[in-house]
Amino acid sequence: MQDIHYGGGGANLSLEESIRAKKRYELFDTSYIQRIFKDVMNLKVLSFEKPKSWGLPHVIYIVKLKNHRDLVLRANLGLEFPETALVVEKLITEKVTRVGIKTNKIIHVDISRKKYPFDFQIQEKFEGLDPEIVFHGTQKDYDRISFQLGEYIAKMSEIKCDGFGRFDEKMVGTKKNNYDYIVTELDDQLNNIVDNKHLSFEQSGKIIKIFKESKELINVKAGSLVHYDLADHNLRYNPVTFDLEVIFDWESAVSSDPFLDIGSCPTWRTLYEREEKLLEGYSSLKTLPVNYREKINIYRLRTMIWKLVHNIKFGILTPERLGKFNQALDAIMTL
Repeated sequence: MQDIHYGGGGANLSLEESIRAKKRYELFDTSYIQRIFKDVMNLKVLSFEKPKSWGLPHVIYIVKLKNHRDLVLRANLGLEFPETALVVEKLITEKVTRVGIKTNKIIHVDISRKKYPFDFQIQEKFEGLDPEIVFHGTQKDYDRISFQLGEYIAKMSEIKCDGFGRFDEKMVGTKKNNYDYIVTELDDQLNNIVDNKHLSFEQSGKIIKIFKESKELINVKAGSLVHYDLADHNLRYNPVTFDLEVIFDWESAVSSDPFLDIGSCPTWRTLYEREEKLLEGYSSLKTLPVNYREKINIYRLRTMIWKLVHNIKFGILTPERLGKFNQALDAIMTL
Protein backbone atom coordinates (compact mmCIF):
# COMPACT_ATOMS: atom_id res chain seq x y z
CA MET A 1 0.00 0.00 0.00
CA GLN A 2 1.23 3.49 -0.85
CA ASP A 3 2.48 5.53 2.10
CA ILE A 4 0.29 8.58 1.50
CA HIS A 5 -1.54 11.10 3.65
CA TYR A 6 -4.67 11.59 1.54
CA GLY A 7 -6.08 9.19 -1.01
CA GLY A 8 -9.18 10.79 -2.54
CA GLY A 9 -9.94 12.75 -5.68
CA GLY A 10 -7.07 11.25 -7.65
CA ALA A 11 -4.55 12.93 -5.34
CA ASN A 12 -2.38 9.81 -5.25
CA LEU A 13 -2.43 9.19 -9.01
CA SER A 14 0.62 9.74 -11.16
CA LEU A 15 0.30 12.43 -13.83
CA GLU A 16 -0.01 9.69 -16.44
CA GLU A 17 -2.78 7.98 -14.47
CA SER A 18 -4.57 11.27 -13.83
CA ILE A 19 -4.55 12.17 -17.56
CA ARG A 20 -6.02 8.77 -18.33
CA ALA A 21 -8.58 9.15 -15.54
CA LYS A 22 -9.80 12.43 -17.07
CA LYS A 23 -10.58 10.48 -20.25
CA ARG A 24 -12.05 7.50 -18.41
CA TYR A 25 -15.52 7.81 -19.90
CA GLU A 26 -14.02 7.84 -23.38
CA LEU A 27 -11.84 4.83 -22.64
CA PHE A 28 -14.28 2.69 -20.66
CA ASP A 29 -15.91 -0.13 -22.64
CA THR A 30 -19.57 0.12 -21.63
CA SER A 31 -20.29 -3.38 -22.91
CA TYR A 32 -18.86 -4.53 -19.59
CA ILE A 33 -21.92 -3.12 -17.81
CA GLN A 34 -24.27 -5.72 -19.31
CA ARG A 35 -21.84 -8.52 -18.50
CA ILE A 36 -21.19 -7.46 -14.90
CA PHE A 37 -24.85 -7.28 -13.87
CA LYS A 38 -25.62 -10.55 -15.60
CA ASP A 39 -22.66 -12.33 -13.97
CA VAL A 40 -22.97 -10.87 -10.48
CA MET A 41 -26.73 -10.50 -9.98
CA ASN A 42 -28.32 -12.27 -12.95
CA LEU A 43 -30.02 -9.01 -13.94
CA LYS A 44 -30.70 -7.59 -17.38
CA VAL A 45 -29.56 -4.04 -18.04
CA LEU A 46 -32.10 -1.83 -19.80
CA SER A 47 -30.07 1.38 -19.92
CA PHE A 48 -27.43 3.37 -18.09
CA GLU A 49 -26.36 6.99 -17.67
CA LYS A 50 -23.66 9.07 -16.03
CA PRO A 51 -24.63 10.99 -12.87
CA LYS A 52 -24.75 14.78 -12.94
CA SER A 53 -21.56 15.04 -10.91
CA TRP A 54 -18.57 12.79 -10.48
CA GLY A 55 -14.94 13.09 -9.48
CA LEU A 56 -11.65 11.42 -10.21
CA PRO A 57 -10.75 8.64 -10.70
CA HIS A 58 -13.86 6.45 -11.05
CA VAL A 59 -16.25 5.70 -13.85
CA ILE A 60 -19.78 5.88 -12.40
CA TYR A 61 -23.03 4.83 -14.07
CA ILE A 62 -26.62 4.74 -12.84
CA VAL A 63 -27.98 1.49 -14.24
CA LYS A 64 -31.65 0.76 -15.00
CA LEU A 65 -32.51 -2.92 -14.73
CA LYS A 66 -35.38 -5.20 -15.63
CA ASN A 67 -37.57 -6.07 -12.63
CA HIS A 68 -35.16 -4.43 -10.18
CA ARG A 69 -34.60 -0.96 -8.70
CA ASP A 70 -31.82 1.19 -10.20
CA LEU A 71 -28.29 0.40 -9.05
CA VAL A 72 -24.96 2.17 -9.39
CA LEU A 73 -21.76 0.82 -10.92
CA ARG A 74 -18.52 2.43 -9.75
CA ALA A 75 -15.29 1.25 -11.35
CA ASN A 76 -11.70 2.37 -11.76
CA LEU A 77 -9.88 2.28 -15.05
CA GLY A 78 -7.48 -0.55 -14.30
CA LEU A 79 -4.98 1.05 -11.93
CA GLU A 80 -1.62 -0.65 -11.51
CA PHE A 81 -2.61 -2.28 -8.22
CA PRO A 82 -6.03 -3.49 -6.98
CA GLU A 83 -7.94 -0.70 -5.26
CA THR A 84 -8.34 -2.10 -1.76
CA ALA A 85 -10.13 1.10 -0.72
CA LEU A 86 -13.21 -0.23 -2.51
CA VAL A 87 -13.27 -3.24 -0.15
CA VAL A 88 -12.64 -1.05 2.90
CA GLU A 89 -15.52 1.23 1.88
CA LYS A 90 -17.93 -1.68 2.18
CA LEU A 91 -16.65 -2.47 5.68
CA ILE A 92 -16.97 1.19 6.68
CA THR A 93 -20.52 1.63 5.37
CA GLU A 94 -21.62 -1.40 7.35
CA LYS A 95 -20.09 0.04 10.55
CA VAL A 96 -21.49 3.56 10.17
CA THR A 97 -24.97 2.24 9.42
CA ARG A 98 -24.96 0.48 12.78
CA VAL A 99 -24.36 3.78 14.65
CA GLY A 100 -27.22 5.56 12.88
CA ILE A 101 -25.38 7.32 10.06
CA LYS A 102 -27.24 7.33 6.74
CA THR A 103 -24.88 6.19 4.01
CA ASN A 104 -24.71 4.34 0.72
CA LYS A 105 -25.20 0.58 0.70
CA ILE A 106 -22.52 -1.33 -1.19
CA ILE A 107 -23.86 -4.66 -2.45
CA HIS A 108 -20.83 -6.16 -4.17
CA VAL A 109 -17.11 -5.46 -4.57
CA ASP A 110 -14.65 -7.19 -6.91
CA ILE A 111 -10.94 -6.29 -6.99
CA SER A 112 -9.78 -9.75 -8.14
CA ARG A 113 -9.49 -8.72 -11.84
CA LYS A 114 -10.15 -12.34 -12.79
CA LYS A 115 -13.00 -11.54 -15.19
CA TYR A 116 -12.61 -7.80 -15.67
CA PRO A 117 -9.47 -5.66 -16.07
CA PHE A 118 -10.57 -3.19 -13.37
CA ASP A 119 -11.96 -3.05 -9.84
CA PHE A 120 -15.62 -2.24 -9.26
CA GLN A 121 -18.47 -1.84 -6.80
CA ILE A 122 -22.21 -2.25 -7.20
CA GLN A 123 -24.15 0.09 -4.91
CA GLU A 124 -27.77 0.91 -4.21
CA LYS A 125 -28.87 4.25 -5.62
CA PHE A 126 -29.56 6.76 -2.86
CA GLU A 127 -31.95 9.68 -2.69
CA GLY A 128 -31.47 13.39 -2.10
CA LEU A 129 -29.93 16.38 -3.86
CA ASP A 130 -26.32 17.46 -4.16
CA PRO A 131 -25.96 20.81 -2.32
CA GLU A 132 -22.94 21.67 -4.44
CA ILE A 133 -25.03 21.55 -7.63
CA VAL A 134 -28.53 22.54 -6.54
CA PHE A 135 -29.48 24.31 -3.32
CA HIS A 136 -32.52 26.58 -3.16
CA GLY A 137 -32.79 26.88 0.60
CA THR A 138 -31.82 29.66 2.98
CA GLN A 139 -28.73 29.94 5.16
CA LYS A 140 -30.83 28.53 8.02
CA ASP A 141 -31.55 25.46 5.87
CA TYR A 142 -27.87 25.04 5.02
CA ASP A 143 -26.93 25.48 8.68
CA ARG A 144 -29.30 22.62 9.50
CA ILE A 145 -27.31 20.33 7.20
CA SER A 146 -24.01 21.52 8.73
CA PHE A 147 -25.32 20.94 12.27
CA GLN A 148 -26.36 17.38 11.38
CA LEU A 149 -22.98 16.83 9.76
CA GLY A 150 -21.38 17.79 13.08
CA GLU A 151 -23.60 15.20 14.78
CA TYR A 152 -22.42 12.59 12.27
CA ILE A 153 -18.78 13.40 13.05
CA ALA A 154 -19.55 12.83 16.75
CA LYS A 155 -21.15 9.48 15.94
CA MET A 156 -18.17 8.48 13.78
CA SER A 157 -15.87 9.29 16.70
CA GLU A 158 -17.45 6.37 18.56
CA ILE A 159 -16.26 3.92 15.89
CA LYS A 160 -12.82 3.02 17.20
CA CYS A 161 -10.20 1.55 14.88
CA ASP A 162 -6.99 -0.40 15.29
CA GLY A 163 -3.92 1.55 14.22
CA PHE A 164 -3.88 5.02 12.67
CA GLY A 165 -3.93 6.56 9.22
CA ARG A 166 -4.81 4.95 5.92
CA PHE A 167 -6.49 1.56 6.19
CA ASP A 168 -5.27 -1.79 4.92
CA GLU A 169 -7.77 -4.20 3.34
CA LYS A 170 -8.93 -5.34 6.81
CA MET A 171 -9.69 -1.76 7.91
CA VAL A 172 -6.66 -1.55 10.20
CA GLY A 173 -4.65 1.67 10.26
CA THR A 174 -1.13 1.29 8.89
CA LYS A 175 0.57 3.66 11.38
CA LYS A 176 1.40 3.12 15.05
CA ASN A 177 0.27 6.57 16.16
CA ASN A 178 -1.67 9.53 14.81
CA TYR A 179 1.35 11.83 14.61
CA ASP A 180 3.15 9.44 12.25
CA TYR A 181 0.09 9.49 10.01
CA ILE A 182 -0.40 13.28 10.09
CA VAL A 183 3.22 13.97 9.07
CA THR A 184 3.21 11.37 6.27
CA GLU A 185 4.43 13.16 3.10
CA LEU A 186 4.64 16.47 5.00
CA ASP A 187 8.31 17.20 4.19
CA ASP A 188 7.91 16.36 0.50
CA GLN A 189 4.73 18.40 0.17
CA LEU A 190 6.29 21.44 1.83
CA ASN A 191 9.32 21.15 -0.47
CA ASN A 192 6.93 21.14 -3.43
CA ILE A 193 5.23 24.31 -2.19
CA VAL A 194 8.60 26.00 -1.64
CA ASP A 195 9.76 24.99 -5.13
CA ASN A 196 6.61 26.58 -6.55
CA LYS A 197 7.33 29.77 -4.56
CA HIS A 198 4.21 29.75 -2.38
CA LEU A 199 6.32 29.39 0.79
CA SER A 200 9.80 30.45 1.78
CA PHE A 201 12.36 27.94 3.01
CA GLU A 202 12.19 29.62 6.43
CA GLN A 203 8.39 29.32 6.59
CA SER A 204 8.62 25.64 5.66
CA GLY A 205 11.08 25.04 8.49
CA LYS A 206 8.82 26.80 10.97
CA ILE A 207 5.83 24.69 9.89
CA ILE A 208 7.80 21.48 10.43
CA LYS A 209 8.83 22.76 13.87
CA ILE A 210 5.20 23.56 14.74
CA PHE A 211 4.08 20.05 13.84
CA LYS A 212 6.88 18.52 15.92
CA GLU A 213 5.93 20.70 18.88
CA SER A 214 2.27 19.63 18.43
CA LYS A 215 3.02 15.91 18.68
CA GLU A 216 1.31 15.56 22.06
CA LEU A 217 -1.74 17.46 20.79
CA ILE A 218 -2.00 15.24 17.72
CA ASN A 219 -1.38 11.87 19.38
CA VAL A 220 -4.82 10.76 20.53
CA LYS A 221 -5.03 7.54 22.55
CA ALA A 222 -7.19 5.66 20.05
CA GLY A 223 -8.07 6.22 16.44
CA SER A 224 -11.65 6.96 15.39
CA LEU A 225 -13.21 6.71 11.97
CA VAL A 226 -12.65 9.94 10.04
CA HIS A 227 -14.30 10.48 6.64
CA TYR A 228 -11.77 13.15 5.56
CA ASP A 229 -13.65 14.16 2.41
CA LEU A 230 -16.73 15.94 3.74
CA ALA A 231 -17.28 18.11 0.68
CA ASP A 232 -20.82 19.06 -0.31
CA HIS A 233 -20.63 16.77 -3.35
CA ASN A 234 -20.28 13.80 -0.97
CA LEU A 235 -23.52 14.72 0.80
CA ARG A 236 -27.17 14.54 -0.22
CA TYR A 237 -30.02 16.43 1.43
CA ASN A 238 -33.81 16.30 1.48
CA PRO A 239 -35.06 19.37 -0.47
CA VAL A 240 -38.26 19.54 1.63
CA THR A 241 -36.97 19.11 5.18
CA PHE A 242 -33.32 20.06 4.52
CA ASP A 243 -32.22 17.07 6.54
CA LEU A 244 -28.92 15.41 5.72
CA GLU A 245 -30.07 12.43 3.66
CA VAL A 246 -26.81 10.56 3.13
CA ILE A 247 -23.03 10.84 3.44
CA PHE A 248 -20.97 8.72 1.05
CA ASP A 249 -17.64 8.19 -0.75
CA TRP A 250 -15.46 6.78 2.03
CA GLU A 251 -12.33 6.08 -0.02
CA SER A 252 -10.37 8.79 1.81
CA ALA A 253 -11.39 7.57 5.27
CA VAL A 254 -8.70 7.08 7.90
CA SER A 255 -8.27 6.19 11.54
CA SER A 256 -7.42 9.45 13.27
CA ASP A 257 -8.69 12.26 15.49
CA PRO A 258 -12.34 13.28 14.81
CA PHE A 259 -11.18 16.90 14.80
CA LEU A 260 -9.36 16.15 11.55
CA ASP A 261 -12.84 16.10 9.98
CA ILE A 262 -13.94 19.25 11.79
CA GLY A 263 -10.74 21.07 10.82
CA SER A 264 -10.76 19.98 7.19
CA CYS A 265 -14.49 20.10 6.45
CA PRO A 266 -14.76 23.88 5.89
CA THR A 267 -11.72 23.81 3.57
CA TRP A 268 -14.06 22.47 0.90
CA ARG A 269 -16.26 24.90 -0.99
CA THR A 270 -19.34 25.74 1.10
CA LEU A 271 -22.31 28.01 0.49
CA TYR A 272 -22.12 29.46 4.00
CA GLU A 273 -19.56 29.33 6.81
CA ARG A 274 -19.73 25.82 8.30
CA GLU A 275 -17.40 25.51 11.28
CA GLU A 276 -19.65 27.03 13.96
CA LYS A 277 -22.56 24.73 13.08
CA LEU A 278 -20.27 21.69 12.90
CA LEU A 279 -19.09 22.41 16.43
CA GLU A 280 -22.65 22.95 17.64
CA GLY A 281 -23.73 19.64 16.14
CA TYR A 282 -20.72 17.78 17.53
CA SER A 283 -21.08 19.28 21.01
CA SER A 284 -24.79 18.38 21.10
CA LEU A 285 -23.64 14.75 21.42
CA LYS A 286 -20.10 14.97 22.84
CA THR A 287 -18.17 17.42 25.00
CA LEU A 288 -15.58 19.47 23.15
CA PRO A 289 -12.02 18.99 24.47
CA VAL A 290 -10.37 22.06 25.99
CA ASN A 291 -7.78 22.12 23.18
CA TYR A 292 -10.27 21.77 20.32
CA ARG A 293 -9.26 25.10 18.73
CA GLU A 294 -5.58 24.13 18.59
CA LYS A 295 -6.56 20.78 17.06
CA ILE A 296 -8.69 22.48 14.40
CA ASN A 297 -5.89 24.88 13.47
CA ILE A 298 -3.20 22.19 13.06
CA TYR A 299 -5.48 19.85 11.12
CA ARG A 300 -6.76 22.62 8.87
CA LEU A 301 -3.21 23.58 7.95
CA ARG A 302 -2.30 19.94 7.29
CA THR A 303 -5.29 19.62 4.98
CA MET A 304 -4.49 22.84 3.12
CA ILE A 305 -0.89 21.70 2.59
CA TRP A 306 -1.89 18.57 0.65
CA LYS A 307 -4.66 20.51 -1.11
CA LEU A 308 -2.21 23.15 -2.33
CA VAL A 309 0.10 20.45 -3.68
CA HIS A 310 -2.90 18.79 -5.36
CA ASN A 311 -3.95 22.13 -6.92
CA ILE A 312 -0.44 22.74 -8.24
CA LYS A 313 -0.19 19.21 -9.65
CA PHE A 314 -3.45 19.45 -11.58
CA GLY A 315 -3.04 23.10 -12.60
CA ILE A 316 -6.16 24.23 -10.72
CA LEU A 317 -4.67 26.63 -8.19
CA THR A 318 -6.81 29.79 -7.91
CA PRO A 319 -6.40 32.92 -5.80
CA GLU A 320 -9.31 31.72 -3.63
CA ARG A 321 -7.63 28.36 -2.95
CA LEU A 322 -4.30 30.00 -2.25
CA GLY A 323 -6.10 32.39 0.09
CA LYS A 324 -7.52 29.48 2.10
CA PHE A 325 -4.02 28.05 2.47
CA ASN A 326 -2.65 31.39 3.67
CA GLN A 327 -5.51 31.79 6.17
CA ALA A 328 -4.76 28.37 7.63
CA LEU A 329 -1.07 29.25 7.74
CA ASP A 330 -1.70 32.58 9.46
CA ALA A 331 -3.84 30.89 12.15
CA ILE A 332 -0.86 28.72 13.10
CA MET A 333 1.96 31.19 12.62
CA THR A 334 0.35 33.82 14.89
CA LEU A 335 0.06 31.44 17.85
